[in-house]
Amino acid sequence: MTALDTPAHRFQAHVYLHQFLLWAALAAVAASIAFFTGGFLLNALPLIILAIGAIALLALELFAMWLNRQAKQSAAIYTVSSAIAGYSILITLVVPDLLPLSILGPMVVIAIVFPYLDRITLLGFGIGAVVLSVIIAALGVYVRLFEPLPFAVLNPLLILLVAISMPVIMLLFWHNYQRIVDALQQSEQSNRALQAIRERLEEEVAKRTSDLQQAVQTLEQRFIEQQNLRRALEQQREVIRGLSVPILPVTNDILVMPLIGEVDHERLTEVSRRALTAIAQTGARNLFIDITAVPVVDEEVANGLITVFQAVRLLGAQVSLVGVRPEVSPVSGDGGH
Repeated sequence: MTALDTPAHRFQAHVYLHQFLLWAALAAVAASIAFFTGGFLLNALPLIILAIGAIALLALELFAMWLNRQAKQSAAIYTVSSAIAGYSILITLVVPDLLPLSILGPMVVIAIVFPYLDRITLLGFGIGAVVLSVIIAALGVYVRLFEPLPFAVLNPLLILLVAISMPVIMLLFWHNYQRIVDALQQSEQSNRALQAIRERLEEEVAKRTSDLQQAVQTLEQRFIEQQNLRRALEQQREVIRGLSVPILPVTNDILVMPLIGEVDHERLTEVSRRALTAIAQTGARNLFIDITAVPVVDEEVANGLITVFQAVRLLGAQVSLVGVRPEVSPVSGDGGH
């Protein structure tokens, strides 16, 4: 539903159309009385015909008012537009000298239907109004059904018709002006509402952006903290590995590596790494590995130690296994020398 298709707008259009039909009916009453009076006083048949036409116009306008009350607005518009167009043709046929006034009929029709029809239908009415204007002009120029009225009658008649029709036309213009003002006001209200919505959206976006930035900063801070914790853990792990596989320099040429506790594959790898690193850094010629505090030396441990011995000897150093208990010596018998 658009701003101009609300119940309030439809009711206002109904009121405007009713006001116009009421004024048009009053104008038709005034015209019929004036034409009948002038026709009987002057014994002028054209005026009598115009009076009868005004009565027919009045009847159609009253019928259009009834249609408007029945919420049949389109039918009311078509009825009154047809009635005005027909009466304009009648005026031109009966009194061609009133052509400057009757030519206003098509323009009045367009002014009536303009606020109520869509663009396509209005375009059709516009083309019809042009055709009707050409027909009225041709009838006024080339058709003479009655003798021309004397200027003493014609001039007052023209003034009377102008006085009757102009208030109705001005009412139409006023209604259209009011519709334009209402449309502008509704447009301004819609713009203000849209502006308020946009401001709320901008505030919401700014708030969400701020929240996201804070969340990103929090995540970055947590990431940095996790990195620091990871580095600290790595350092602690290095310290633990160093403590689990200590290397003690006795002299410049002798190193001692006491092993304490159970020895698994990971610890054997660390033993090999630290032994090779220490020999390469110190240039020691002898390495003593003490397994006195190792509770169990199984085949896997023995094979791992043999691998360490072989690697150390490749560096030109001698390695000796000390602290071998009788229960484990058969397993590791070929490890020392």
